[in-house]
Amino acid sequence: MAADDRPRPARIALADVPITPASDAVTKVRIARLITRQRHGSNLLLGASWFDPGEETNLWSSADENDMGEGDHWYGPVDETYFIIRGRFELEWSDDAGESGVLELGPDDAVFLAPRWHYRLRCVSDEPGFFVYGMTPTPE
Repeated sequence: MAADDRPRPARIALADVPITPASDAVTKVRIARLITRQRHGSNLLLGASWFDPGEETNLWSSADENDMGEGDHWYGPVDETYFIIRGRFELEWSDDAGESGVLELGPDDAVFLAPRWHYRLRCVSDEPGFFVYGMTPTPE
């Protein structure tokens, strides 16, 4: 790759990134994709997500595309992380063999969503929730 073709360091302001409304987002909550392969040449996706109290995602997975139901979303085999800024969340996780659990998340918590599991996230606080997330490799 020639030096002129390399991705450049970049500053991306959240205010400059369009917000995808819940109705158009794959997991049915508001998101903004700040760093992407398409715009920045990155192998990592970095985004932000907003939840209203009681709002929850559909089921999403990085397990098997064939295990997904109507309205669910498959990302492919990705590692995903969250860092919670505000609000409280419950993250349900499961697999096809019946193993499952719930993680309670709040401000200043980071969480690792390992590949090959199914997930659903719900805002359980009385205040809106907000967090930043990363995925690698980027699923876009």
